[in-house]
Amino acid sequence: MATAAAPPRPALRRRPRSRLDHQVLRRAVQVGVAAIVAAVALERAAAGRGVATPEALCPFGGLETAFRLVTGTGYVPHVHASNVVLGIGVLVLALLARSAFCGWLCPLGFLQDLVSGASRLVQRKVRPVRLGVRWLKAHARPLAVLDRPLRLLKYAVLAWAVGGAALWGVMVFRDVDPWFALLELFRLTVIPAVLVLVVILVAALFVDRPWCRYACPLGAASGLVGMFSPVRIERVADACTSCGICTRACPMGLPVATANRIVSPDCNACLECLAACPQAGALELRAGLPVLPFVRIPLTPKEA
Repeated sequence: MATAAAPPRPALRRRPRSRLDHQVLRRAVQVGVAAIVAAVALERAAAGRGVATPEALCPFGGLETAFRLVTGTGYVPHVHASNVVLGIGVLVLALLARSAFCGWLCPLGFLQDLVSGASRLVQRKVRPVRLGVRWLKAHARPLAVLDRPLRLLKYAVLAWAVGGAALWGVMVFRDVDPWFALLELFRLTVIPAVLVLVVILVAALFVDRPWCRYACPLGAASGLVGMFSPVRIERVADACTSCGICTRACPMGLPVATANRIVSPDCNACLECLAACPQAGALELRAGLPVLPFVRIPLTPKEA
């Protein structure tokens, strides 16, 4: 008995590339923001000048003090008006473009990207290291079942940090906040936070963006707001060849190659999947409202 032939795979049409694409722009933005943060950290370490406290540059402080502001009891200690402005900015950006702050602006996310990129480079160049990492990942594969439940941890951290500040009027998250450790790195004033930062960077040698995936409370809040964003990535099944390159390129470990649209709150709008996809038209960045059709957003002049 003859079996039905499988449908033909779509012909490969290479996506047009531009030397000045969104990846270059993203890295330039990340480097610029990281340079500002590094300058603040070095200034404080050298002379103790600059911003009043490191938290003045942290958007999450705006969320931690939100309850006290709403109830008219003022700011949580160590929180400033700048925190509120930055926090509102991050949430507005999330509403417009998902968690673009996480993918494009966050210095801690950029630092994790650098560590993961350096790890991949060393693995390509040094065979024993490559084989060792491959062995570790093969033996840790059974732990993959923990990935999805562990992603819920960041929402628990968000509730603890915001709820604790509301209940007790102090920043309960401060002593373990890697962002605080990053700004105070050369002063080593908060040992627990520095240890958390070290654990994150070690984990980034093996997993892309471990802090963002599993524990970042600001990313959790941004992701929840971003679910209402009119911007999203869609996979066009008729053009997709199911090569899986986009899934491997996603630093948040999302199954891009099997999804019709990327609406996960974990998506940080980095657009790495779009950059990696070799098939023109297989992945598209689209924008629209529930009552309006989604329109495609061109990313390069040749795609316009």
